[in-house]
Amino acid sequence: MNDLEQKWNLQVQPQYASRNLWEALAVKEGLGYEVLELSAPFVTERDLCRQWYRGTGRVVSVHGAFIDINPASMDAGIFAVSRQRCHESCMLARSLGAGHVIFHSSCETFLRGLYMDRWAGRCASFYESLSEQYDLRIWIENSQDMDAGPISELMKRTTDPRVGVCLDIGHVNYSRMPMEQWFDILGDRIGYLHLSDNNGLYDDHLPLGEGTVNWAEADALWRSTGRKMLLTLEVGATEGVMRSIRYLKEHGYFGF
Repeated sequence: MNDLEQKWNLQVQPQYASRNLWEALAVKEGLGYEVLELSAPFVTERDLCRQWYRGTGRVVSVHGAFIDINPASMDAGIFAVSRQRCHESCMLARSLGAGHVIFHSSCETFLRGLYMDRWAGRCASFYESLSEQYDLRIWIENSQDMDAGPISELMKRTTDPRVGVCLDIGHVNYSRMPMEQWFDILGDRIGYLHLSDNNGLYDDHLPLGEGTVNWAEADALWRSTGRKMLLTLEVGATEGVMRSIRYLKEHGYFGF
């Protein structure tokens, strides 16, 4: 980790509209920013939003474009637009001083065989090219994945150590695979964690401790890696972040 990442190991995803609240919380708790809202197509005041993030000096990561994105699509139009959006996310990261971009896995959940082989190969070469072109760490996040198979296949096809896995613990909770197996299968390719809670059915983004995620297990598995990782709380507004930080401190999870 560089100095910025060491300083702000725990990140949040602010909203520009309530930027004063977010900045006050970030100063109080020593938080970095993972920029999400600029990757959503419906965001207004985009230029002012970008200027504010750049001025904070707290941007460590950018959550890349994720709505309807599939850079391995067999449809030429979807393929081209998806890749353009991914390039735009990387350009945004460079403009904000971020060193990391997170993209959702785009593999169709219930298709395997030749489809998954093609998807993994296409994505691996594309993400490696992004990492090389923009000098960024690229992280692939489990999203609709029911198990670790697709992301594992993608990682087997990458040779660039700058491409790795952002494991979303909340998403693991509604998958069909136990958390321990996600860590076992993806192993040392995991270098980033997204933290939120839910009740095992939907991606609710609840504050930590308010759903069914086994945080004691998550903490133990994280500790077993022996690695310091970037962490992002994905728990909605500032109130959810405050409750989540309080929960982490009360239990001593993830080094708090």
